[in-house]
Amino acid sequence: MVNEHTQIISEMIATYKENAKKLLEVNADFSEVCYLSTEDEKLGTYDNNQTNRYRILVGIQFTEDIIPYENLIRYLLLEEIKDRETNSFQGYGNELNLAVWLIKAFCKESDLELFERAKKANFDTYCGFDAEDIHINYFESDVTTLDIDDCLELALDLQENNYSHKLLKLWKSNQTSWNEDNLNQLRWYEHRRKNTVGELDTLIKLFELKGKNAYDWDYCSLSEKIANKQIELRQIPAAFSTIIQMLPRLMNINEWQRVGLGQFIMEDCMDIVILGDEQIAEQIWYAMKPHAIAMENMYWMHWNLYKKSAKAADKMGDSELSQIFLERLNKEQKGLLKPGQTKKQTF
Repeated sequence: MVNEHTQIISEMIATYKENAKKLLEVNADFSEVCYLSTEDEKLGTYDNNQTNRYRILVGIQFTEDIIPYENLIRYLLLEEIKDRETNSFQGYGNELNLAVWLIKAFCKESDLELFERAKKANFDTYCGFDAEDIHINYFESDVTTLDIDDCLELALDLQENNYSHKLLKLWKSNQTSWNEDNLNQLRWYEHRRKNTVGELDTLIKLFELKGKNAYDWDYCSLSEKIANKQIELRQIPAAFSTIIQMLPRLMNINEWQRVGLGQFIMEDCMDIVILGDEQIAEQIWYAMKPHAIAMENMYWMHWNLYKKSAKAADKMGDSELSQIFLERLNKEQKGLLKPGQTKKQTF
């Protein structure tokens, strides 16, 4: 059945189909779909053409006659395997699965070697990928069978911001009322769109819906997420207010300093100290300094938290404490300490 969301996604896919056809031409240019090794300080080694290649595969996926594309599909699969073999984050996703699904339609025994190579590409593929699991119904080939969530996820996967915006607007108009489930879904979509403002607005709606009546843990967890986004948007006074309102509930949680949530909250507090004005920084610092020291005594900090705690202490004029945080960080980085050890156990 053709409806508004399938019309939107069909418009997007039409471009992919045209580009796939161009790759069948004599002397076609494969420079935008071949494996293109790229280095990044944070991402390490990755393939800068992966999304382009995925778009071509999606275009073929929704083409009625894929027979002319056999060699192209096999080429795209090989390039995807190269990425899996060299990517610093290893892993695999729908790009590899879709290429395998398409090439399996041709039932060529010679492709078994490619499947085996894909299996051995990295640790994640070895543990989780199996070409035999990719059966005939693994993917859809008829765009009219896709629901709006399928279309939205596909647009997000393919980094099509314009189409994901249209689809999300349509998705929101279909919600008759807001509840925890669809607000969490909306937050996920905004997160994937990298729309921090939209994600923050959704978190605030969630808090208004359930925050005040939530258990302490849920209250603090939701508050931390709000504060984190406010910090990301440099809304420091708002983040300060969120944390201050949360602290009485946090103190109700037994040994909160020993859990991941406690580390996240402490990191938010250190960010506020570092980024806030003198008055805000002072209030947060003196409220959280004893807890930061307690966490340091237990060596219950991740590396980033050590760094930020040292920077915050330095800003507040406590150079001695700043040095302690940096020394602990140095020992952990050298493997001399393990998170959760106590001073008594270490010395």
